[in-house]
Amino acid sequence: MSAAKRSATRRRTAYAATTLVLATGGPTMLGFVSAVGPFWALLLLPGIAAILAAAIMQIVQLHRDNKRLSSEEEQRTDARQRFRDAFKPLAEYTAKLPSHTYAERSLLLQNVAQAATISLYMLISPHIKDVRANVFVLDDNPDRMTWLSHTGRGTTPRAFESGTARGDAALAFVERHEPAFYPDLTTHRPDGYEGSMADYETFISVPIWAEGSVYGMVSVDAPLKNTLSIGDQYLVELVADHLATAFAVANMEPPPPSPTSEASA
Repeated sequence: MSAAKRSATRRRTAYAATTLVLATGGPTMLGFVSAVGPFWALLLLPGIAAILAAAIMQIVQLHRDNKRLSSEEEQRTDARQRFRDAFKPLAEYTAKLPSHTYAERSLLLQNVAQAATISLYMLISPHIKDVRANVFVLDDNPDRMTWLSHTGRGTTPRAFESGTARGDAALAFVERHEPAFYPDLTTHRPDGYEGSMADYETFISVPIWAEGSVYGMVSVDAPLKNTLSIGDQYLVELVADHLATAFAVANMEPPPPSPTSEASA
């Protein structure tokens, strides 16, 4: 729990305890009014004041709770709207793939990949400065993986070449079909990592694969360690799953003409 959340929790606890003391103390004082004789006012007035104070504090707390709930609902609505706006172009480009020829689909994948990195950038950049989203694709020669699109920080990502520690590690990674998240590269690095640490100190990578076919990977990185979160990993996984569908559709060969259609021709 963050320091701000702990402080807020302590304030709420103290407020609730004070309200409880006033709510119980007021009636208790009134109960002893008849027993103190001429000094009844010493208990009556404070008792009434305590009850009124407890009631006011209850009303104030209800107002705060309603205001907080309203604010939280607005935040949820804004988050859902951002999510919709970020993913809509990706869904639209993917939906267009089946209506194009096999040759055209491979070209349209560039648009799909660009929409994917823009989506991730739109959702992650508001809370992480200089984040970069990348889509890498396996070339026809499976010994190389190059970037297809990237959005965010201007540095162009390098290709992964077999025969190098970095390239072999990346190519082996996508074959495992598992996500990877390194919050702090200064203390824990993947095998084969050759980064200079001058460009980014944290990254998330998720392979793009479907039905045993591997197409590449999606990655997000940021300059400062411990800025990416597990929630960001879930977003990258979602984009990778969506891209797997797009790549699978784009790589579907058109069915051969049936004998019936050839005869009728």
